[in-house]
Amino acid sequence: MYRAVNPNSDQNEIGADLAEPALTIDDFCKIENMSRATFYKLQRAKLAPRVTEVVLPAEPGINHGRGLHFIRISAEAHREWRKMIEEVRASKDAELAAARAHAQRVAAAKLSVESPRHISRRPAQRRGRRA
Repeated sequence: MYRAVNPNSDQNEIGADLAEPALTIDDFCKIENMSRATFYKLQRAKLAPRVTEVVLPAEPGINHGRGLHFIRISAEAHREWRKMIEEVRASKDAELAAARAHAQRVAAAKLSVESPRHISRRPAQRRGRRA
């Protein structure tokens, strides 16, 4: 059912969501500049936005016996997700994890430089003319 939106009405009415359409996963990923793989990683970590799945069962003779299935992310869920991500970034756990990751990268770099196979320990290659 379509309901016309009165511009003078309160924003809490049913038609208020029509101004911001729901997004597909591809649209969401494009807006947030992430890949679908990253979206699914976030979903496994319970950090993805809330999705709404619409499933219509198959009917004989319609859609070749296949039903309809599509996923949308509402504008409200997108706003909630952004707020949640900001809170996660600001949390102490995130700071601790970032410090651990930095320490791990520094240790890996030191090991790499000390390795006998490091590029700085290889003999210089002579460049010859091509025939």
